Amino acid sequence: MALRLNIIIASTRPGRGGPAVAKWFNEFARQDGRFEPVLIDLAEINLPIFDEPNHPRLKKYEHAHTRKWSEIIDLG
Repeated sequence: MALRLNIIIASTRPGRGGPAVAKWFNEFARQDGRFEPVLIDLAEINLPIFDEPNHPRLKKYEHAHTRKWSEIIDLG
């Protein structure tokens, strides 16, 4: 069973170089065979920062975008 590897493109600014590097790394990890790489682009998710009143460890999210993000990165 391959390990899931989340590759997060963190830069969201115009003209960013992160997607090219992430796509290269994604292919590198896929060829390794030990991983199931998943590309996650924060620019596509459009996740606001610090807009939830509760601590993330509680998983009591009030906004749909936060619930979506939690589902994407959930390891359990």
